[in-house]
Amino acid sequence: MAPLRISFLIRSVYDLLPSNANLVRWGKKEDPTCPLCQGRQTTEHVLSSCKIALSQGRYTWRHNRVLQELAAIISTAKGETTLPNTNALIFTTEGALSHGTEGR
Repeated sequence: MAPLRISFLIRSVYDLLPSNANLVRWGKKEDPTCPLCQGRQTTEHVLSSCKIALSQGRYTWRHNRVLQELAAIISTAKGETTLPNTNALIFTTEGALSHGTEGR
């Protein structure tokens, strides 16, 4: 794993990322609110809890990448060939189905 990713993971676990709430605590900023939803912007809020970011699909890409990695690990463990790593992003409007989801 790349050193920057390890650093990010460690800082996120110990709540040391520069969220607005932390910047206020460190005396670098005066307003701890999220610019999207006006809630208190903590590390947890930024990474997975902002309702506006969720409704806009901002967490979808990360979710899909995690699922791709899990599928590749399972395929490798079963002795199958690894699934192709597609980096294509599919955008849909909120509430719409993407192509290939009919009948699921």
